[in-house]
Amino acid sequence: MGGHAIFARSITDCVVNHGPLEEPVVKIDGTALAEVCSHHRRMGARLRFKGLAYERCAELPLVIDWLRPLFDKRIRYLDIGSGGESALPSFFLRHTSWDIVCVDKCAWVQRQYELARRVMNERRFRHRFRVINQDLLTTKLPADSFDVITSISVIEHFEGETDSKAMAASARLLRPGGHYVFTTPVNEGHFREYYVQRPVYGESCAAGPVYYQRHYDSARLQSRLIDPTGLDEEYRVFFGDFGFQCFEKVFSATPWPIRTLYRWAQPWFARKFLSYSETPVSRETMGMNTASGVIVVLRKPWESAAQPAPEGRDGRPIDYMCLPDSDA
Repeated sequence: MGGHAIFARSITDCVVNHGPLEEPVVKIDGTALAEVCSHHRRMGARLRFKGLAYERCAELPLVIDWLRPLFDKRIRYLDIGSGGESALPSFFLRHTSWDIVCVDKCAWVQRQYELARRVMNERRFRHRFRVINQDLLTTKLPADSFDVITSISVIEHFEGETDSKAMAASARLLRPGGHYVFTTPVNEGHFREYYVQRPVYGESCAAGPVYYQRHYDSARLQSRLIDPTGLDEEYRVFFGDFGFQCFEKVFSATPWPIRTLYRWAQPWFARKFLSYSETPVSRETMGMNTASGVIVVLRKPWESAAQPAPEGRDGRPIDYMCLPDSDA
């Protein structure tokens, strides 16, 4: 794991009250970030030019380092809301022997197959890599199917009370003892929901503004996201621009044609200005698109098992990897 305080404990023994950080804020682990960026460049020329998104530079290295002790284990892994660009599924495909499932309601999730092909070169992978183009709330994935679930900046896009329903649905899929790692935007003291006058994730804006996302605060983070899961919280750390507001001033406020010239350098800017802290960012003027958020690790108690899934000859559940790739 990384060398500074927030990475100091293993995934099996870290708890929420882990004690003070060595510094008020902790910078991103450069080694871990370089590893993620190297993988991101393998995913194709377009993504290489686009660069790893600024906020992902805080989220992905920490999530990967948290899960690194499990790399040599036989793991069933689900990524929720993978979209067509998430680096996590193909990263774990390349660096582990896990069985991997991506689920997303938008059709562009099928691009995950192409990303997997690029990073795996000629190595076979389809026997342990599945893409399911379905809504999490309606998919037929069986309970207690996965050892690890991730959801990276996805839950804030569930409108109304469906964020709580999605969290509960995710917890149902987790096996006892398994870990659920999620990230989401946080602006302490300024809970807010955003609607935009443009199509969002397939939703038309013809009838008026469409829901886009929300910023949570600590109270709603607990009541809307963590409590509905019934899972135990093991770890929580906040991230953001705690000093110079690099994301908003250098990226969000810059006209698109100019931003395209240097967005490939987002990891360099993130390494310099993006940090972790035990306390969240709180800014009344925070923009809708933000690099301020939280990373939370939850764990399912051993006594909460649902009906066991059918097992194959190797003792593993057999049905979730056999689901169709889409509703079609």
